[in-house]
Amino acid sequence: MNYSSLARMRQSGNMETEASIAINPVWNRLFIASRKNFTLVLFSILLCSLIYYLLGLLSFHYSSQVHGVPAIWLPSGLALFMVLLGGYRFVLVPLLGMTLLVIQQQYPLPLALGAVAGATLESFLPVLLLRMLGFEPRLERIRDVMLFVAFGTVLGPLLAASAGVLGLSFYAPPDLLSWSDSWLAWWLAGSVGCLVLAGLLLVWATSISDGVTARCRLFLFSLLSGVALASMLSLFDAAAGRLSLIQFAVVPLVVIAATYCGRQGSVLLGAGALAALLVTMQYVSPGAQGLSGHSLMTLNLALIWVASFTGLVVASAYSERGAGALYAYQAKHDGLTRLINRPTFERRLERAIVSARQAGRSQVHALMFIDLDDFKRVNDQFGHATGDLVLRKLAELLESQVRNRDTVARLGGDEFVVLLENCSRDSSRQMAVRIGSKVRGLLIPVGTANCQVTASIGVVPIGADTGGLDSILSAADEAHYRAKSGGKNQVHYGYSEGVSEEC
Repeated sequence: MNYSSLARMRQSGNMETEASIAINPVWNRLFIASRKNFTLVLFSILLCSLIYYLLGLLSFHYSSQVHGVPAIWLPSGLALFMVLLGGYRFVLVPLLGMTLLVIQQQYPLPLALGAVAGATLESFLPVLLLRMLGFEPRLERIRDVMLFVAFGTVLGPLLAASAGVLGLSFYAPPDLLSWSDSWLAWWLAGSVGCLVLAGLLLVWATSISDGVTARCRLFLFSLLSGVALASMLSLFDAAAGRLSLIQFAVVPLVVIAATYCGRQGSVLLGAGALAALLVTMQYVSPGAQGLSGHSLMTLNLALIWVASFTGLVVASAYSERGAGALYAYQAKHDGLTRLINRPTFERRLERAIVSARQAGRSQVHALMFIDLDDFKRVNDQFGHATGDLVLRKLAELLESQVRNRDTVARLGGDEFVVLLENCSRDSSRQMAVRIGSKVRGLLIPVGTANCQVTASIGVVPIGADTGGLDSILSAADEAHYRAKSGGKNQVHYGYSEGVSEEC
């Protein structure tokens, strides 16, 4: 999983795409250009309205023979996505698209008005509430997934279903049971469309870089095949008069994809399950489904809804855990060299001082203070990028020269420290000399030239008589200063005569 570029959408009520949302370059260019060019705005709205219309025709192909409501309503997902990322101007997309659909379907005027009003409210009001609550479209936090589901896939379709059934009541005979069935089917169709299609588009649009490895793609393909097979077998079993439970396998498969491949895997398998269901329905007539009316289709759609929702929650939970681990790592490490930072090092040094006092010897540990000579000249002559490279190379060199139990840290700038635990005077001297020699041999190619640096190193003991944290750091700093004032590129030892055990 890639946890870098955690974009934030904090401004509420903004009528346009938030600048702080990190989105895919393709969508970014589209939305930015559509804000500057009225012709492109109009073209984008008309194009999206046409796509909305075509998705509507596809959805009408799966209308129930019981109540005439489409079993799945894909346009709702497209409209929610466009308004959420493109701005409120794209509310015209469901308005125009649904108008074309009700004309094509020859809806009575009350039902047509209800359908158009419902489709418009379905995308406008949820987006308004989501932006007011600081929703982030990346769906990487459980909070954002819950907001998306509550407002985008529950409240929005609820408004559309209510407006549509209200329009239906003006010309259809009053039948509460029929209306309730129609309302539920209308809501489920729009909710699945929003959750699956809008979820897929949001994840795709907000994925700045492809963090899915080749192995993960192969794994996803295998799971996708399993989801498609489960959907097909369940319907074919129903056509043969057998009620199969294999369709329930969709839920664990989507959860597995979310666990190992994140939000990309979750939405991809949810969309794959829906596509497999729609394709399979072409070959299974309603009368051969083995269940009354549209109940099998409803059951499969409900399972896809549950699987998609669960997958997004699982993926966001893993994302938050990974982000928390990343933040914890960054709080303890230097961003440039990846060495531990000063606060973390000071805590380790304090523990070493306590252990040295308990041991009661003149030297138990040693502290090495390393400062590059004339590092400003490197930055001035070769540039700060080369200077940063030198610091990273030095960090790698130091880690390669010390033992596993030793600690290397960057205090800041070109100052490094090494805590040598359970190390004698002679061993620490040998290690300091070896490190100084290795630093002299460190060559950084810069164009046709080489950047070479040296270091002044100060070493002090940590024993029973050692003072506190500040005093030992000051002593190490003083030792390194003496090495630098003595001609640079050398080691100064601030040791007493006592000798402890060899490393």
